[in-house]
Amino acid sequence: MPNQPLDATARRTERVLLRIPIRVEGKDTQGDAFDELTYTLVVNQSGGLIVVSRLMLPGAVIKITNLNNQIACFFQVVMRAARSLSGTPEWGVKSLEPEVEIWGVHFQDKSDEPAQEGLIHVLLECRDCSYREMTALTVEQYRRLVSYSSVPRPCPRCDFPRDWTFSVVDNGPEKPSPTLPATSISELAAQRELERRQEKRLGVKLPLGLRLPDGSEETSTTENISKTGLCFACNLELQVGERLYVRVGLDSPDEQRDIPARIMWRRPLKDKGRAFYGAKLERD
Repeated sequence: MPNQPLDATARRTERVLLRIPIRVEGKDTQGDAFDELTYTLVVNQSGGLIVVSRLMLPGAVIKITNLNNQIACFFQVVMRAARSLSGTPEWGVKSLEPEVEIWGVHFQDKSDEPAQEGLIHVLLECRDCSYREMTALTVEQYRRLVSYSSVPRPCPRCDFPRDWTFSVVDNGPEKPSPTLPATSISELAAQRELERRQEKRLGVKLPLGLRLPDGSEETSTTENISKTGLCFACNLELQVGERLYVRVGLDSPDEQRDIPARIMWRRPLKDKGRAFYGAKLERD
């Protein structure tokens, strides 16, 4: 079947970079059955990007179980990522049961969003029942969320209006997968130790301006943010260690300020020249 980019325009729900511990069962390119404990990298209602060390054929059907909630459903392998950050193969997968909320997140369909400009997509969590939703907020709702640390809205699980707060995206497995190569295990352990020392990352998509020292510029949106860094996708060719300037938020151009940042990691997307980047802010 033809390769479909993870960033495809046909995507009906927003993606979120979310590490979820999963179990993957299927057959590799040799026809041998495998059962691997691993994790997701990116998810949306219709699929995601996952790490699997075994080689698989595009079109192969696999079973994925979310180890956080024990929900399982079948997926089809779409493509293998051109490069991987961990050194272990990464795979784009498409859900064959998209009505099942396997990731523990409700994704709002873009056709159901308010018909207005300037919407901010945020990963929210009900303060009472912890139900999570990737949804669109108006600028006024988002400002209230920031000011009061919550925003009132209906909860499908509680069946009543509740206060919703930011939901963090750091929810990976406590232990590295025993089925991953030893080098990947050590890298994952070091990465999780670093993340524990840093602030929690929030799934928020804010307007983002990027500027390189040579004057090159691009506009994008954040994938997630913390007090010390952010993640985004763009078409600029950036290298690990490279310095740039970012402008984040909803202020007018006259009120925004350039904040120096440095690229910490890069993960190419299927789209030619486009990639995810993680950047550390060098000033509050």
